[in-house]
Amino acid sequence: MNKWFVSRQSYWPDGTNVVEIASGGLDYANPDMLVANWKRLGEGETFNDPREAVEAAIAICREWRKQKVKCSIAHGYTAGYTMPFEEGTFKEAIAWADKEWESLPKCDCGCDEPLGNEYWYANEWDGLKYATEYCAEKQVEFEMQQEALENERDEDGE
Repeated sequence: MNKWFVSRQSYWPDGTNVVEIASGGLDYANPDMLVANWKRLGEGETFNDPREAVEAAIAICREWRKQKVKCSIAHGYTAGYTMPFEEGTFKEAIAWADKEWESLPKCDCGCDEPLGNEYWYANEWDGLKYATEYCAEKQVEFEMQQEALENERDEDGE
C-alpha cells in the first residue's frame, strides 16, 4: 500500500519553502527536510490516506504562513532520488488526493478501506482480498451461513 509522508522542506538551491507530501513514505521524501515543528498537525507523519496527508499539509502550511514564511504545498514521488516537487494550490492538492484515494485498490467486503501490503483471504478459490483479518472473518461467517441455508433447502427438497 502506498503511504504519504508530510514534511516541511526548504528546497536547494533556491530556498523554496514547501510542505511536501511524498508518495511512498519517508524513504521517498526529499532530503531538504526541516525539523518538525508541528507534529500535532501531522508534520513528520506517514499517512495511509492521501486525503489526510493533504489536510495535514494544508494545516502546516497555514501555520508556517502565520510566521510570515512564504510557502506552498507540493506532492510527488522521488523514486529514491532528489527532485523538488511541483508546487500547487490547496484546491489542486485536495483534487489530487481525492483522485489518488479513488484509484487505490479497496477491500472486497465493501468497507472502502484500501488494501495494504498485507491482506487476507476468506477462502482459497475466489481471489477476493480483504483489508483486515476482521473483514475476511466476516466473509467466512457469511459463506458458512449461506452454505447452511443451502443445505437446509436441500434437506427440505426445495
